[in-house]
Amino acid sequence: MSKKIFIKSNVQMLGLFGKKSNSNIKWFQKNKLKIKIALLIFVTFFSTVAIFLWKFWDIPLISPIDSLTTFMFLSKSQLPRNNEKIVYGFLPYWNINKFSIQKELTHLGYFSLTIDANGNFVSDYQGEIDMGLRRLNSDEFIDISNDLTKNNKKIELVISQFNYDDITYFLNSKTSQENFLQSLDNAFLAYPFSGINIDIETSGTTNEKMRQNLTTFLLLLRQHLDNKYDHVQLSIDMYAGAAANQQLWNVKDIAPLVDYIVVMAYDFHRSSSSNAGPVAPLFGGKDLWDGDINHYLQAFLEIVPSEKILLGIPFYGYEWQTTSRDAQSHTFPDTGNTASYQRVTELLEESEKLQVEEHWNEDALSPYISYKEDGEIFVIYYEDSRSISYKLDYVNQLDLGGVAIWALGYEGNSRELWDVIERKINIKVE
Repeated sequence: MSKKIFIKSNVQMLGLFGKKSNSNIKWFQKNKLKIKIALLIFVTFFSTVAIFLWKFWDIPLISPIDSLTTFMFLSKSQLPRNNEKIVYGFLPYWNINKFSIQKELTHLGYFSLTIDANGNFVSDYQGEIDMGLRRLNSDEFIDISNDLTKNNKKIELVISQFNYDDITYFLNSKTSQENFLQSLDNAFLAYPFSGINIDIETSGTTNEKMRQNLTTFLLLLRQHLDNKYDHVQLSIDMYAGAAANQQLWNVKDIAPLVDYIVVMAYDFHRSSSSNAGPVAPLFGGKDLWDGDINHYLQAFLEIVPSEKILLGIPFYGYEWQTTSRDAQSHTFPDTGNTASYQRVTELLEESEKLQVEEHWNEDALSPYISYKEDGEIFVIYYEDSRSISYKLDYVNQLDLGGVAIWALGYEGNSRELWDVIERKINIKVE
């Protein structure tokens, strides 16, 4: 091709492009208004969608527990605000000699003084001094109280009532409740308690009248404490399913009357369970066992401020003789027993002799071990530093008020469980 033909051809192509460009400009000018309107509609639509998602769609709280885990049930996007947490520990009287004060502990609840139907502290049991009362008056508890006070830690008194008939009568009697308030005042005169924890539990049938009577009693107690003392904290213990299934507690009405609700998020399997299983499963309840912590906490968070909830975590598990080493093996009747964390660590020290095998239940995020003794197979579900670490992640993600441990002394001399609490929880000192 000659240079002349090449140049002519290029000039013609440029002319075509020029004509096309001029045509585009004319079309754009002619349709300028329509384009502006279309752009405005486009921007308005996507802005509306963005605002809707921002307002109504929770930000998934990606958990280090599991990359697939998200907590989407919150009514609003919730990022941690309450950075200082309470570490509440229940000290049962039978563990007084096994307990040592840990720096992470902020509140100790002495368990317990029992009240009878008439509102009086039970002073004797089967002809002997009630052990709760006896240990409260012991030199050991006096020493513990002094150490706690010296280290600016709170001491609370747990009031318990587990007998169904006593509960029914007490909640229905104003006289019994007035007697209780007098007994309580005497306890405050004798001991340096800074709070009261109410542990009223029953497995019997409850009704709306009982629930209302309990709420009325707590209102009376709250008013009494506020009128007579500068500030005494009031907390109450509830089963994990209390908000979902109501049971003995009108949770919505009780929440404003108390400083904290201890959600006893354990005993999903018990010593009497027909199958081995996790004591405090975070997940898996819908398909594998009767409920889980995540499911029940959803119901609590719908009606109780997160900062008022203390998640109960166990320092114990259960041990059964079983038909196999399987995760949900059948158990033999009447073989179940409480197994403290100390008990598990002692078994692990004899791993070779007892053929101990360590397992992990990925559904519950819970450990268990199996072992053989005298030819029989046993399974123990318990909590270790890993499972408790996941529960503390959960507490932080949902911005709960803290944790409540059942029970102090079950960990033995080990610092393993306390070390993970130290790493995961910022302590609230009042």
